[in-house]
Amino acid sequence: MAIADEFINYCTRVLEVNFGELSDDIISKVKAKKNIGDNSNISDLKEFIDLIELNIGVLAGKHKATDICNSLRTVAVELSGKQNVPETSLSGDIDKEIYAFLAKNTLPTESDITDYAKYLTMKYGGNAKKVEKDIIEKVKMHVKSGISRKKVNEEISNFLARYPQPDEKDINDFINYIRLLKLSFEEDELKELIEKERLYRKFHGDRITVAMPSELDQFIDIIKTRDKGDISKAMQKQEISYLIKDESGVSDELLSEFVDLMTPSETDMKEALEGLGLKHMIKD
Repeated sequence: MAIADEFINYCTRVLEVNFGELSDDIISKVKAKKNIGDNSNISDLKEFIDLIELNIGVLAGKHKATDICNSLRTVAVELSGKQNVPETSLSGDIDKEIYAFLAKNTLPTESDITDYAKYLTMKYGGNAKKVEKDIIEKVKMHVKSGISRKKVNEEISNFLARYPQPDEKDINDFINYIRLLKLSFEEDELKELIEKERLYRKFHGDRITVAMPSELDQFIDIIKTRDKGDISKAMQKQEISYLIKDESGVSDELLSEFVDLMTPSETDMKEALEGLGLKHMIKD
């Protein structure tokens, strides 16, 4: 199946979970303004998602619409990376199932993953352990991408609070700062996010969002407020320690990746910023 068709089908399934029969109407309206095909690139997919977010914002509210579309953006990046990689129909079908699973389960438990791997193996055949490993790797990527996007949005908010009308130098300095945080982003996309948020604040003021914390928010809270030993214990208790495991078991290196992603060393950051001549980006 072509990447474009696979992506549209995935979007439809995600919307069905949240909006039922309205999902087809939503996709049809979006396609009328921005259809995507075999020659579409990542920018086309993201424009398609932006239109979805605009349409469902009225139905679901801004916060939920953003969360839904952030998961679509993650998959768009993954799918666009596969455009030049041939794959069998079977592996493509399994991937679609896994993406649908992740749309409903941001942080599935180890038991959930094991059972879903068994389900996929019974449906398509293959090796259950291999499928389970594939699911885990996609969950890790999904979670890290989600954390990166939340962190980027948080940093953009802080940046615009200090520089409400940033010039080109301010924006370039900010991009270099984000690179130091090792967050996943594309430079053009980051500039677009900054401009969208700047314009929103200009006409509507600061965003005020009140919502129940998501699974990802709760996971981030665990990482931010506990030491490594307590984080590992909490993750094992919640059956999500697979995120920090490798072949030998729980890995301090993998745990450090999550900790550094959310809470980079202030001393290291200060030294790095000063070294790049970005001392003015250091937070008071």
